[in-house]
Amino acid sequence: MNHDPYSGLPEAKWLKVTNRLVSDHPLNLTQIRDAAIAAWTTLWQTTVGKGALAVNISDLRVPATVVGYFFEVLLARELERRDPRWRGSQSKDEKDVVCLDKPHFSIEIKTSGQAGFKIFGNRSYGQKAASDFIAKKEKSGYYITVNFVGHCLTLIRFGWIDAADWAPQAAQTGQMAGLKQGVYDYKLLPVPGAYRQQTPISLLAGVGPATEAQFASLGIHTVADLFGFDGELPRKLSAIVKNNQSFLEGCTEASS
Repeated sequence: MNHDPYSGLPEAKWLKVTNRLVSDHPLNLTQIRDAAIAAWTTLWQTTVGKGALAVNISDLRVPATVVGYFFEVLLARELERRDPRWRGSQSKDEKDVVCLDKPHFSIEIKTSGQAGFKIFGNRSYGQKAASDFIAKKEKSGYYITVNFVGHCLTLIRFGWIDAADWAPQAAQTGQMAGLKQGVYDYKLLPVPGAYRQQTPISLLAGVGPATEAQFASLGIHTVADLFGFDGELPRKLSAIVKNNQSFLEGCTEASS
């Protein structure tokens, strides 16, 4: 599939197309979530060096871009371990996860360690990153997107992104591109699960420094803390929780 399946359709009809594309794919959301969690766990158990020089990667200040790259490699390996029809990329012209028997199901992976739930790419289609070590082409097709903060996975999504969905920064010197809001709303399906409970409360919509401090005064620093809170929230905090209900409902295994 090398065309845009959303071509000519208004945004109101994109979600129906996304649901069909995801339903047609050999991997379902639960498989993607479980493989991603396994790869993430393995990543933070990794050591650099050996013997007396061995250092746990969790003890190092590893840049988010490097964490993302390592995660992509491990996720591809984890999917291959579970099903040999998958393997990781072996060249810059291949997607991050290659489906050997049906290449049109191959997947790109995009990660972001920035606070929030946005995903970023290079400014232009096919533009290389500064280092060939992490350079990848932007391609249309299936995507797994992963947001993380520090050692915590906060949101996994699966869906379809077309090359035209990437909007470059307005400044000519800017090297980043972001996704249009409609892509987040209708082309990428959030993967539910309890892994999301480690999300810092500060990432919920409507939480600023003052309200974050209010939550903290109640011992609420993460979504897990919020779920475990036994008491009545002040009206303002209760309103924030209500406005984030859609995200919060996806933070349990029961929602899978």
